[in-house]
Amino acid sequence: MIETPEGKEGSTCEYKLSATKLSKDIWETVSAFSNTEGGTILLGYKEEKGKFIPVGVDNPGKILDDFSSTLPQKFNFCPLAKAQIVNVQGKEIITIEIDESPRYQKPIYIKEAGPLKGGYKRIGAADIRLKDEDVHRFYLERIGSPDSLILGNTSMDDLDISSLNAFRELRKLVNPAAPELTFDDEEILKSYNLIDRKGKLTSACILLFAKEKVVREQFHSFRLDIIRIKGTEWGKDRDPFLSKDLVGNLFYLRSMAVDFVDRFFLVPFKSNERGDRIDENAHRRTSREAITNLLMHQNYFNPTPSQIRIYNDRVEFYNPGYSLKDPELFETPGSKLRNPLLASVFYDLQWAETKGTGLKTTREELKKEGYRLPEYLSDSKNDTFTLIPPHPVSGGSFEDTGQENDQVEEKHKDKFFQDLMGPIDSMVRVVDFCKEPKSLKEIMSSLNFKHRPTFVKKILKPLLDKNLLKMTVPGKPTSQHQRYISLVKKSVKHK
Repeated sequence: MIETPEGKEGSTCEYKLSATKLSKDIWETVSAFSNTEGGTILLGYKEEKGKFIPVGVDNPGKILDDFSSTLPQKFNFCPLAKAQIVNVQGKEIITIEIDESPRYQKPIYIKEAGPLKGGYKRIGAADIRLKDEDVHRFYLERIGSPDSLILGNTSMDDLDISSLNAFRELRKLVNPAAPELTFDDEEILKSYNLIDRKGKLTSACILLFAKEKVVREQFHSFRLDIIRIKGTEWGKDRDPFLSKDLVGNLFYLRSMAVDFVDRFFLVPFKSNERGDRIDENAHRRTSREAITNLLMHQNYFNPTPSQIRIYNDRVEFYNPGYSLKDPELFETPGSKLRNPLLASVFYDLQWAETKGTGLKTTREELKKEGYRLPEYLSDSKNDTFTLIPPHPVSGGSFEDTGQENDQVEEKHKDKFFQDLMGPIDSMVRVVDFCKEPKSLKEIMSSLNFKHRPTFVKKILKPLLDKNLLKMTVPGKPTSQHQRYISLVKKSVKHK
């Protein structure tokens, strides 16, 4: 008997009645299966109490002929389909097996309607009409991987040479005998297929090595937001959140993000047999793997920034670009790469493991050290992926750090976050905030700053010394009527 478990529809199975003729929406399902993972359409089934039972079709030969003759003319490219008549429980039904179409043909859509109105993808048991970004992604993938796209008006002058030098140093640490260490800059780029014969750069090259200005010009929405949320739910806690927006190429972003997360979660540690402190642990390795996954696999043509969200009870690594590999198979070797050129560089620097074993390895290490396993949320409908590793104090056998049973109070975390954001960010915010005269209390409150002496020393005094801020009562610094006003006429943009 041909049917899915419990006779229910799913991502690769669709039942239709089509008792006397083809259902009008059958072509939507053919498009959806062709653009997604393929699937089977079964004609001659009726739904009863949430299950589909075979009732058969009248004149199955004619319906089969109608389908076979219409299919080649209906779509922009003929879908890969195999249809046949099958006897199920004494009823004649038709099974139509649709294969996923090759990348160079997608999107498969109904010709008379066009790609946006006639193209579909399969989400669960539903056929969902393609969005602009879906069509854009399909056309990019037709010409190869998205990161191999040659970007016009680019050249070697757009590169940040310090990033290329950083690559050399890191590559030398991994493999001192690597042949590319003897290459000049252009030869290195050619060895990784990051530049074409005319000197134009690929999107991968821009993302890896370009100057910040160039990255912004080519990828307007790309940035990495690190967000500290005081609570366990976004928007439901009354305390404000703190954020740090990172922009630039991937060499800069990865090093900054890894440093930030490592330092933020520096408190938990283990001891070896001699009692010596060991800072390296499964959680930190998992965080670095999560950052690598976020940068290496995301969809850089999706106009949504990546985010690292730090809650009181968890950390979420979010990026545009759903997982091409089924999360249920993360414990098995192998990977599906959205950006193979980026991956090649990441592999050579050992930022990522080859053969797709990175997440498998981290899961094994977390399990060994007593952590719960990470969660994965891959949303193909909205083209997003979220990895949620365990919080560092939610598992594992850490030694006492003198911070009250390994628990870092939230006020300590918030101060640490402020420190990592740096005084420059705070100064810029103060200059913007003080377009109208503001009291010291108002300014500190706007930054969620609690310690007055530190604020005066690190933020207020430098602004006064640089003539970026002035007192409204200069002769009486401690006056209760004292206010501070910005001397900068135009609004200052801050990251």
